[in-house]
Amino acid sequence: MEYASGGTLAKLLESNRKKKEHFSKDIIIEYFSQLISGMEAINQYLIHRDIKPDNILFSEGNLKITDFGLSKIVAQSTRTSTFKGFGCYPYLAPEGWRFDKNTIQMDIYSMGFVFYELATLQHPFEKLRLVNLDDWKNAHLFETPPKPQDLNSNLPITISQLILKMIEKSTKERFQNWEEVKESLKKDELPKTSNTPHIDSLLKKRLEKDHQIKEGIFERVKRQNEIEEYYKLVAYQYQKNIYEPLKKFIDEFNDKYEGRSISITQSTYGSTITLISGENITITVEPLIDENFYRERVVNGLVGPITIRELKRPVYDSRLIMAWGEVRTTNSRGFNLLLVKKDTDVYGEWFVMLNTNNPIVAERRLPEPFPFRLNELEEELGYLNITHIYEMSVRNLDLKYFIELIEEFN
Repeated sequence: MEYASGGTLAKLLESNRKKKEHFSKDIIIEYFSQLISGMEAINQYLIHRDIKPDNILFSEGNLKITDFGLSKIVAQSTRTSTFKGFGCYPYLAPEGWRFDKNTIQMDIYSMGFVFYELATLQHPFEKLRLVNLDDWKNAHLFETPPKPQDLNSNLPITISQLILKMIEKSTKERFQNWEEVKESLKKDELPKTSNTPHIDSLLKKRLEKDHQIKEGIFERVKRQNEIEEYYKLVAYQYQKNIYEPLKKFIDEFNDKYEGRSISITQSTYGSTITLISGENITITVEPLIDENFYRERVVNGLVGPITIRELKRPVYDSRLIMAWGEVRTTNSRGFNLLLVKKDTDVYGEWFVMLNTNNPIVAERRLPEPFPFRLNELEEELGYLNITHIYEMSVRNLDLKYFIELIEEFN
């Protein structure tokens, strides 16, 4: 094999970082051109899948792309089930994290990150202090890197634009092949005219708007992903702590009783228990997210009233309520459920809230104990542990509260 004696691109980048010395525009374009040509040749046959500065060597002034241990034949690129190994986290394209199809665009993305470092001396996610696998995954899926020209003011806007298109998260918006990348690089060679300063200014403003739009989009996508994971967490805790113990109890009863069976049907966040009597016990659980608890209040400012928007998440015992619910019989007897966040981990613990009338208040709500409707809980929890028309008692979750209702109405 050829011996490349000039070290790695990673070492050269580190040397320039220490000197705080950006590469000149001519060197950047020269390196880009060599790497584009190399990748164009490689991708005729292989998808490299492990592009990073450590795998790019110098040999007599020329860049050599090496290490094909994770490469894949281009003709097999759609066979996702044979995805062997995992590329380097800091350079792995979003579709690699999702185990989507292996395509040339994965290499374009990874090389775009290498180009970013050549242009700025920084990794696109350097400011994020990423530590583990999930951090890197979320960054590649949802974070928008700073614009290269913001980190290197001498960088031509055309080169910054090229890099940003190489590292687009969506394959539809990314370059489709290396020929497109080459054509984009040539834009820096277009002749300068009297319009050039105005065009550059317009390009800069347009890229700034595009960047802001993408930040907003990815922030929304990231938040939606967080909400979906949160909902799954609540559903899991309902399944494990409430539904499964209830089903086990009902199954044991049905195994011993010769008559009709009690049935329990499950939804994502709740269940319906149909008793032998025909009565139902309905369990409804609702995960709580920030978006539903922003409240507005008006305060007096120097120039008049000011509306302030504040997040007011319900809490119990100074701990965040992750979800709440109601357990209700056909005649509205029952209780409420609270899933309260623990201080030590992502999971919560369930509590039962039993509600009765205050004996000294004439207004009565029957039968007792009764569950508050979900749309009442936010207000009623504010009266917990203070004198109110209702008395509320919060206790640790125990299956006996469900069994008492089953016994009463079965």
